Amino acid sequence: MPPSVPQLSRRALEQLEESSKSPLFSAIFRTFGNQWSEANPDGIVNAGLAENSLMHDWLTAFWERQGTLKIERTDLTYGTSILGSDRIFRALASYFSTYFKPVIPVDPQHIATSNGLSPMIEHVAAVISDPEDAWLLPAPWYNGFAPDLNATSQVRIASVAIPSGKNGTLGEVEAMEAEMQRRKREGGKQKVTAVLVTSPHNPLGFCYPREVLVEYARFAQKWDLWLVMDEVYANSAYDGKPDGRPFISILSIDVLREADCDPSRILLLYGMSKDFGANGFRGGALVCQHNEQFMAALASTAMPMRMGSPTDILWSALLESPELPDYLAKNRQVLSSAYQYVTAWLEAHDLPYTPANAGHFVLVDFRAHVKQVRLDDEWEGAIDGASSGVKEADSSAERRNEEEEAGQFKQEIAFLNKLVDAGVYLGPGFSYACPEPGLFRLTFSIRRMELEVALGRIERVCGLPGKAVELSKEYPQ
Repeated sequence: MPPSVPQLSRRALEQLEESSKSPLFSAIFRTFGNQWSEANPDGIVNAGLAENSLMHDWLTAFWERQGTLKIERTDLTYGTSILGSDRIFRALASYFSTYFKPVIPVDPQHIATSNGLSPMIEHVAAVISDPEDAWLLPAPWYNGFAPDLNATSQVRIASVAIPSGKNGTLGEVEAMEAEMQRRKREGGKQKVTAVLVTSPHNPLGFCYPREVLVEYARFAQKWDLWLVMDEVYANSAYDGKPDGRPFISILSIDVLREADCDPSRILLLYGMSKDFGANGFRGGALVCQHNEQFMAALASTAMPMRMGSPTDILWSALLESPELPDYLAKNRQVLSSAYQYVTAWLEAHDLPYTPANAGHFVLVDFRAHVKQVRLDDEWEGAIDGASSGVKEADSSAERRNEEEEAGQFKQEIAFLNKLVDAGVYLGPGFSYACPEPGLFRLTFSIRRMELEVALGRIERVCGLPGKAVELSKEYPQ
């Protein structure tokens, strides 16, 4: 008789089953396993994940000029703090105090760091929420929040649909208020412990205005919620749409005076991946200026998320360099040029998109092309189990509407597969909780050569003629 096989946890088995059925994971794994390069021209261009390679030449040249890593003896140990080194604390405190315009200057003791922002979110969730508690998120939202919150902390996302045209306005907060009122009215055991807001927004690419941030602080106080602000794209705002708003940090608002909100419930998330084009370095940070108990609790679980010394050294060197202002200005410039290029291409093809002025991407409306996808037996089999299913409706008319919507999402998944088959990956709207099928996030902050290949392959999938678009001289090769 063969020996018994060791068993995985129930949690791991559930995650394994979910990932095996996920069309998103399938597309991403296919892309990672066969990435486009000049040496692999038939590979898949990753134009869906938010990576900024436009400043890679600048960054590699900068760090090469620094010479070898300036390693101190403490870098070979667990260091001076579980939450990070004195060096990175000083560098980040100066950076936040300079560029986020805080009401109160950020001190080193206000900061925690981590090996990426995802582990930070995971640990914050464990500190402020219990398993099966929920965080409110206005839809659409960054698709990485689901695994960040669910995988180990088992915190759930309460996704709130925002009326069309109301994202980033006071109407968004009104929709969040209506959701909390509904939950109060209907009862239920699930506790909401936090509201998570991303500014600049992902995937819509706008910056929240001051009055909406103030209203979110007032909302958090009213319902006794933590207000968690993800500001990871803070210095990736650029000249984009004509009415684009500048970035405003929650740190720059006196929430006690302006919103009667206890500042101890405010948490700010930041990281190295986006503004500094270094996803692979894994550098995350948190600012909490008014809650020592929270910081102590976070420290008690922080050892698994501690930032490695090499990342600490390299990020600190850039943050403290006199070349930092030049880097940030050039980054905004090339993002603007890349945005102008890709939106000119979209307009040449009459492809609608959501105008943006922040982030690395633009949300594109492919609905006209998605609806043309025929769901034959092969496609049905490929996407079986991918959608959440059709909920029971109160009437046959509602049931027909929901069945039609489910079919449209299946078409979106089939269109995603067609794109990947053609050698280009875009971020599908269903993974961001977009309200309608057919929206895809297109990342434009990749090398020009790669973006040109990606756009050419999209043209072939959609049956569009090739369009030559004038390139800005600031757009790097």
